[in-house]
Amino acid sequence: MKLLLFSIFITISLQAQNKNVSLVLPWKHQFQFAGYYVAKELGFYKNVGLDVEIKEFDTSIKISQDVVNQKYDFGVGHSFLILDKINRFPDIILLNAIHQSSPMVLLSKKRKDIKTIADIAGKKVMASHDQVDGAPINSMLFSNGLTKDSYTVIEPSFNVIDIINSKTDIMTSYSSNEPYTLEQKGVEYTIFDPKDYGYDFYSDILFTSKSMLNKNPKEVEKFRIASLEGWKYAYNHTDEAIEIILKKYNTQNRTKKALEFEAKTLKKLAFKDGVNFGEINPLKLKEITTSYRLLGLVNTKEKIDFDSFIYNFSIDYIFNKNSLEKKNSNWLEFIHNLYFKLFIFISIVIIFLTLYFRFRTEKLLKEKTVELILQNRIFNDNVCSSKTDLDGNITYVSDAFCKLTGYACEELISKKHNILKDSQTTQELYQDLWITIASGHIWRGELKNIKKDGSEYWINTIISPLLDNKSNIVAYESIIQDITLKKLLKGFNAKLEQEVKKQTQKLEKLAITDKLTTLYNRVKLDDDLASNYKHFQEFNENFTVIIIDIDFFKNVNDTYGHQVGDTVLCEISELIKRSVRSTDIVGRWGGEEFMIICPKTDINSAYEVAENIRKKIEVHDFSRVGKLTISAGVCDIASNKNLDSMVSKADTLLYDAKHSGRNAVHGDKK
Repeated sequence: MKLLLFSIFITISLQAQNKNVSLVLPWKHQFQFAGYYVAKELGFYKNVGLDVEIKEFDTSIKISQDVVNQKYDFGVGHSFLILDKINRFPDIILLNAIHQSSPMVLLSKKRKDIKTIADIAGKKVMASHDQVDGAPINSMLFSNGLTKDSYTVIEPSFNVIDIINSKTDIMTSYSSNEPYTLEQKGVEYTIFDPKDYGYDFYSDILFTSKSMLNKNPKEVEKFRIASLEGWKYAYNHTDEAIEIILKKYNTQNRTKKALEFEAKTLKKLAFKDGVNFGEINPLKLKEITTSYRLLGLVNTKEKIDFDSFIYNFSIDYIFNKNSLEKKNSNWLEFIHNLYFKLFIFISIVIIFLTLYFRFRTEKLLKEKTVELILQNRIFNDNVCSSKTDLDGNITYVSDAFCKLTGYACEELISKKHNILKDSQTTQELYQDLWITIASGHIWRGELKNIKKDGSEYWINTIISPLLDNKSNIVAYESIIQDITLKKLLKGFNAKLEQEVKKQTQKLEKLAITDKLTTLYNRVKLDDDLASNYKHFQEFNENFTVIIIDIDFFKNVNDTYGHQVGDTVLCEISELIKRSVRSTDIVGRWGGEEFMIICPKTDINSAYEVAENIRKKIEVHDFSRVGKLTISAGVCDIASNKNLDSMVSKADTLLYDAKHSGRNAVHGDKK
C-alpha cells in the first residue's frame, strides 16, 4: 500500500516544481548522516519533487527549538528529543529512528584506575550538556550509583587527544568515531556502553514539527520515504556513499578508512532482527521515558500517550477531503435520501448484530474462563514462578517452585528470597540484580541456590518489575528454569574434553615414537625427510642425512641374547641423542640402523657430527658387551637433487664404510 502511495507521490511530483525543504544535522558531516547525502546526490529527493538543503551543525543551532519554530523543516536528534517533547516542545513529531541503538558511549584510555564503571567516581568527564543528560549515559551511571556530584563534568573540545594527554579522564564519544582514532595512534582504550547495562535507546531520530505536518503533509511523507531509501542505499553501497562524502561533505577531513570504520559500526546499530528499518516503537519510547523519570528529568506526572509522539501516515495527506464536495444540489438531495434509507437499514442490522455478538461474547467468555482456569493450573504445576513485594518479601509461589525448592508454600510466603541464597554467591551479583529491577529493567542471569534439604541447584532466572497504570513499580515477578543437570554435564564435558585431549596427545606421540629406544620411528623420519625436501625445493636450503649401523650387532644377539641386544640399542640411542645438535632429528631407521636428519647443514658439518658420534661410541664401555663400533654414511641433498637417490647414496656409503674395515664414516666431503 505504501509503495503504491509513494508511486502516486512521484507522479504528482513530476507534474510540479520542486519544493525547497531544509534538514538540520546534530553534528558535522560524516557517515552518521550518509543516507541524506545519498538521497540528495543520487536524486531520491528530486524524484519526489523536493530540493533539500542539508545544514551542518554549528553552536548557534538549537535543533528542537529551531525545527518547532520552523526555522528548519526537519531535524535529526537523539533520545533527548523525547524529553524535549514531554517538557518543552509538544509539537515535535518523530518520523523514523535511523539507528535502533545509540552509538553514544563513555570512552577512556586504558588505565589501572579505570577498569569498571564504578571507577568513574571522582574522575573528570568531558561531555556536552545534552550528552551527560542523555538517557543512555545518565541511566547507566545512575544505575551504578553515580550521581552528577560523583564526577566532574568539563567543557567538551570533542577532541580525542584530550584523552591521550590526560586533560580529561573520560569523554562521551561515538563508538563509530573516536575509538578508531585511538586505534590508529596505537592507544589502548576502555569503553562503557549503556547497552551492556540494559539501556538500549534510539539514536539519529528524524523528526519534524506538527506545524510542518499540518501545512505540508505530502512533503513530509515524500521526504521521509526518500530519506529511508537513501539510508538503505547507503548501507547497501557503503563504498559509493563514502565517495560522495569524500567529494562533497568532508568538512572534517576524515580519511576513507575512518569513514569505513564508522559505516561498519553504525550499520550494526541500524538493523535488528524482527524490526523494520527506521521503526519507532511506543513501548521503547516508554522505556526511555521511564529512565528519564527515574533521573528526575520529566516535569509532568500525567499519563503520556506515546503513540502521539510518532508520525502516523494517512491517505488524507494525499487527497484533500474538500475535493469530494458536491456542486450539484439535486445530486446532493438524492444522496441525502439514499443516506436516510441506508441509515434505517444499517440500524436494523446493527441491532441484530449487537444481540448476536452479545450472545457470542457471553459464550466465548465462559469458554475462555474455563480455558484460563486450565492454563493457570498448567502454569502453576509446571512453571517455577514467584512474586515479591518491593522489599523482596515473597507474596506468591507456584506449586512447581515449591517442588523444586523442597519448601511448602506456607514456609515461603512472607519470607525473603535469601532463604534460598547460596553463601558462595557474591554480594555484587545481588546488588546488580536489585539495581537493575529497581530501575524498571528486566534482570536475567544464572544463580546457585540451596534447597530445604541443603542440596545445591542451579537456575536460569528472569526477574521483571510489575507496573501499575501510572508506570510505578509495585512488585517483582520471577520465572526460573532448573539448569542443574546442564551445569553438571557442562563440568563433566569439560573434564572429558581435557582427558580426551591428553590421551590424543599421548597417542600422537606414540604414533611417531619407536617403542624400544623412544627415538622417532620410520614414519616420523619419512615425514621429516619429505618436509626438508620440500623446503629445499622452495628455498634451496641444503640438508644432510646420516645413516648409522652397529658393527657386528648380530654377534651381540647371538652371543648374549636379544634382551642384551635391546639394551645395547637403547644405550647407543642415548649416546647419539647426546652427541647431535638441538636442530638435528634422530630416529631408528630399522633394526640396528639409525638415521639423523640435519636441516640447513652442508656435507662437511654433517660429517663432523657423524665422526663425533663414532668416536664417543668407540670409547664407550657397554654393559656385559664391552666395546662396540659403528659405521656411517653421510650424504646431502644438494649433491643428489632427489630424495630417494640421496637416501640410497647414504646407504651405499654406509656399506662402503663396513667393507673398508668398519668403525668408519664415509661421505662426499668437499
